[in-house]
Amino acid sequence: MSNSVFKNLVSTLLQEGVEIDQQALSIAKDKVALKSIIIRVISVMGSLLGLALFIGFIAMVASDFFNNNTAFIIMGLLFLGGAYALNRSKDSAITDSLVVSFYIIGYAFMTYGFGDMFNQMELVGLFFSLLTLFLFNNQIVSFISSVGTLIALQYVLYKFDITPFYYIYLALVVVLTTYLFWQEQKVRTTITWISKKYLPIFTACFLYTITTASLLRNQAFSYHSIELFSSMRFVFVITVLALIIATVYLIIQKMKITNSTVKVAIYLIVILFNVLITLNYVVFGITFLYMLWSFMRQYKVGFALSIATLIWAMGMFYYDLGISLLEKSLSMMTIGVLFLGVYYLIQKGEGQTNEK
Repeated sequence: MSNSVFKNLVSTLLQEGVEIDQQALSIAKDKVALKSIIIRVISVMGSLLGLALFIGFIAMVASDFFNNNTAFIIMGLLFLGGAYALNRSKDSAITDSLVVSFYIIGYAFMTYGFGDMFNQMELVGLFFSLLTLFLFNNQIVSFISSVGTLIALQYVLYKFDITPFYYIYLALVVVLTTYLFWQEQKVRTTITWISKKYLPIFTACFLYTITTASLLRNQAFSYHSIELFSSMRFVFVITVLALIIATVYLIIQKMKITNSTVKVAIYLIVILFNVLITLNYVVFGITFLYMLWSFMRQYKVGFALSIATLIWAMGMFYYDLGISLLEKSLSMMTIGVLFLGVYYLIQKGEGQTNEK
């Protein structure tokens, strides 16, 4: 049963006066959705494996066929055409797996064929990512296309030796993700095209920012040279700080916190957190920002991912040999004391309110 049919059925039952346990219904829908995702992921992996073996067999039998870029382009066009045709057919786990498998292989072949021909792999990858993002309605394909677009833009910066502006690019993606958090309902209802692709685009931006920010201090990451551009990192930190302060303001308004001392302490923590830690590890600012928005929007997966990334980043920060032990200890201790102070003030404020 499709999602729209199920919603219509529930709506009809409610109109006829049938009482429905909404909480139990929500839990059941979550379980079914999880099972559906697992089935689709397994189907995609199976299809990819089968197609990869098939292509490997063809490559062994007709090895000369793959010695020129034209062959890759032809094969890529066939696979992308097949994926697009299946994409317009009936939605099912099997169809989804074939669409995604055909898309991945077709995208890889087309990007390699044209990229090698024009020696512009990054721009070709960016073009096909954007093209397929507009053409395909499949959620998984839209997610892969969104990730491909973000990564291709990153590689374009690297190829044309403009890596100093990577922090500006990362800041723009963070701003976009925050906007999608903030204006979810407006985005979903205003623009029809975006409403269908909101979740994959949002998920891609969310995962891309926390992943790349986590890798920036890793010397194995090909963009570790970006860390040299401290002025651009400062601009990024200012942007994230402004977003966090605006988010904290919205949370304070929502929670109706009126105690001026508590407000000042909260804002002080936010500023010191970014000055002491985020300036060295940008992932702290991003995960803290996403954690706040996930809390506001009841986005459990995002909140869990933010917490996990924050814990991982704390370990990386503490064992980073590029930062002195004294600086690390003072930063962590100061933040801890300030958090305890705010907790004390909030508890004290609640106690005074109860007494009144």
